[in-house]
Amino acid sequence: MAVVDVVEKTSPADLVMLPYREVVCDDTLREFMQVLRPDLVDRKGEVLRVQLLLDRRHKQNKGFSRPVAYFRMSESAQLIKLATNFVALAVVMALDGSRNLEPSHEELARAVSSCWDYLMKNDVKLTVETILRDLRLHRMALEKAVET
Repeated sequence: MAVVDVVEKTSPADLVMLPYREVVCDDTLREFMQVLRPDLVDRKGEVLRVQLLLDRRHKQNKGFSRPVAYFRMSESAQLIKLATNFVALAVVMALDGSRNLEPSHEELARAVSSCWDYLMKNDVKLTVETILRDLRLHRMALEKAVET
């Protein structure tokens, strides 16, 4: 079976959309703004997956807006690898901002700890609570749709 034979379309009914988690990228295109948005793909009987949408939205005419790509991940290890890399990049940017590209082990430990303890930990906790609530609501709506 060819790779294209296994491409599956995701129905909007399968998505738990997380628009409050959108990241609007730097404005580098004349006509479009680019957005990254993670959503949950929740199909009954299947493993819960994450879909990362790369969206290109036209600045003047919504009709020209088109999703560019969907990246689907079904293993938490994939997401942890993404998160680890992006947190590491954020710390590197912070160190570069303080003009310290050769931190000692202690300075590096403090930078990572500061990023996690003061900037991310509470946001992650609150976001998990919000996403869990949205997932429960999505599943209740699916159950209600099946009943009717």
